[in-house]
Amino acid sequence: MMVALLALFLSAGGASYAAVALPAHSVGATQLKSFAVTNPKLGVDSVGSRKIMPGAVGFYRVNRNEVQLRVTGACTTGNQAVTSVSVTGDVTCGDTSPVESDTGASTAKALSTSSTTLASLALPGGSRYMVQADPYITVSGNTDPAAQTVNVSCTLSAGTATTATQTRSVSISLRTGQISASDSIPLTVVQPASTSSTTATLSCTDIDTGGITDATLDGQGTIYGLTLAPTPTTTTTTTPTG
Repeated sequence: MMVALLALFLSAGGASYAAVALPAHSVGATQLKSFAVTNPKLGVDSVGSRKIMPGAVGFYRVNRNEVQLRVTGACTTGNQAVTSVSVTGDVTCGDTSPVESDTGASTAKALSTSSTTLASLALPGGSRYMVQADPYITVSGNTDPAAQTVNVSCTLSAGTATTATQTRSVSISLRTGQISASDSIPLTVVQPASTSSTTATLSCTDIDTGGITDATLDGQGTIYGLTLAPTPTTTTTTTPTG
């Protein structure tokens, strides 16, 4: 009777015993069904970085408040650089250091009642510019015994914008017997940003009726161009949802 009961116990409970008495390392990938190991069955901190396959954790599995997502934005103008990146990958752009250029040392050119170009400066596209010039006007070799006044008008223009042009005049007075005199005209314009390159031009004209007599009238000037910083912009990218 005892032997029969023992045999019955072993036959009924043998499967349960085998399930809890598996040898170490006897259950591998081939013995596990797909999705058999779920999150509740994993111990705290049981899965480290070495146990995660490359590329297994994507956008939808990370904590987006703590992990920097891929940078997808870009600065759209040539004189800007990324100043900050948000956790979603959006970028904020700011301007790089201003760039100054000029036409170099100028040479004197004779002025007449027709417009005379004293200097021109090429301005690369993509930026706003502050353009300045200070044409220097000289009357020399005066032989007229009487006093006279010479009037000169100068214009500084940059690009095609009508707002980026300035015209000013100066009157140079010669006293009786005075041989020479000079004066300058400060000019400043702001050229709006342009996608293509433009040109800044400085020109002057003798606006006296008939022009100057018994003297030489010259003008010279250098054009200076300085890039201006536009308002910082944020490039926004579309972030996947879900």
